Amino acid sequence: MNADDIAPDFYEKWDLDRSGGEDELSVLLEAKDIKLGQQGYNPDEPRRVQLRIAASILGSAKKRAEYDEALRTGLRPTWGELGTLSSVGQWSPAPRTQSNFHDQSQGGPKRAPDFAQPSPYSSPYAQDPFARHASPQQQVSPSFAAPPVPFQHQAQERPSQSTRIGMGILDFFLAGGISSAFGAVVDELADVEALSFVVFCIVMVVYVLGSEVWLGASPAKILAGYTVRDVDTKEKLSLSQSAKRQWWRLINVVPGIGQLVGLMGAVVHTVTINEENNRRGSHDEFANAEVVKRKPRK
Repeated sequence: MNADDIAPDFYEKWDLDRSGGEDELSVLLEAKDIKLGQQGYNPDEPRRVQLRIAASILGSAKKRAEYDEALRTGLRPTWGELGTLSSVGQWSPAPRTQSNFHDQSQGGPKRAPDFAQPSPYSSPYAQDPFARHASPQQQVSPSFAAPPVPFQHQAQERPSQSTRIGMGILDFFLAGGISSAFGAVVDELADVEALSFVVFCIVMVVYVLGSEVWLGASPAKILAGYTVRDVDTKEKLSLSQSAKRQWWRLINVVPGIGQLVGLMGAVVHTVTINEENNRRGSHDEFANAEVVKRKPRK
């Protein structure tokens, strides 16, 4: 899979219902990706890369509208252009007619590849949609037009895996301390074990969801100078987005099995926070969210 390869119609390729909702389509595509992973395929295998791109686009109302409009007008976007749309939420697809596509398939004149670097999805067959290609013989002339924001700059704004782990540990101790304090007060007022557990659940929900929805991030992230926001709108997460992103923490309120599932989810999400995924964990992608450096107020 090369960045200048013409991508197929997602709906036809994976037999998707065009009238389906974003959540439905995203879940179906993610399930296909997970199935390939269970079969032993690496995350950078082309089919899995394509599924992640499709899930990111069709799982977002804004990105999907851009993609559907391109299909409606007869544009045939490349995988590189779709990678740009998936990653930054914006794109400028070059118009291609059906005859252009036919010429390529028949071995006719081929368009020079626009991209020459590994893509943000780190497929060995893909190329970076942000790096313009130039042959050694070409002289690159300066351009005064504002270039698109490079992925490298975006990645620098996102915390590394070790930083995310550190903030998670701090949040764990902060939440535990607050829960213990409230639990002690409840024990003094009423020696009822069930009531203490209810208070623990309420504190967890308020700490995990409340801080993210109302403040823009958990206390640990705020102290470290980071915020959690929607990838497309750049606004704070909605309550439903935050719940999707924090499901692995919320499930801890279920005694026994919930804590085991939550631990497994924490491990999986932590491992997926890497350069291949643009420093976004699978839980971030599930909620269409990102953790970035907080902008200083002017």
